[in-house]
Amino acid sequence: MRFILAACALALASACTPPATQTAATAACAISVATPWRPLSGTEFTIEASTMGEDCAKAVVTIVIRDAQGYPLWSQAYNTAGIMLLAPAHDPEAMRTALNEWIDPANNSTLQMTGALPEWPANAEQPVSGEFPFYPDQIIDRDAYNVARAGNTPMFCYVQGLESLACIALTNGEMFQIGVQLFPG
Repeated sequence: MRFILAACALALASACTPPATQTAATAACAISVATPWRPLSGTEFTIEASTMGEDCAKAVVTIVIRDAQGYPLWSQAYNTAGIMLLAPAHDPEAMRTALNEWIDPANNSTLQMTGALPEWPANAEQPVSGEFPFYPDQIIDRDAYNVARAGNTPMFCYVQGLESLACIALTNGEMFQIGVQLFPG
């Protein structure tokens, strides 16, 4: 009887443990970085980026912005191959460097506040911004957009594709995507 119980326990343990090769392959591009973001006087947020994949070229990356208490206010996942700054990083060292650059608030020098967003004139279909068009998120109408601009609240913009930035606004302790700015590719 003891032999049968031991055999069952061993079989159960084997079934619940993934093969070592699968775990090692999945962790080949397991990288996490974080940086502080201080958009408001005296308040520190944290921006985190993590990758997971069998290799860095096929990894998934997540970005998370947390408040001072550690609660996530914004998160999104992407394929690294679809992010301009991350696509060329094919090994863990290069990916760590690229992730740190990707989430560095200092790289967001032109759109740090919602007041810097381009004007959206009456009767226009979208904001007018010249060669770098800005497209408000689907849920943002002209009135909400202009309220956000007038509020002049902090924003974090980051490369979210091969030719665009996602801009996330911080208003009343919450974050939402206000829109996307295209850049020549």
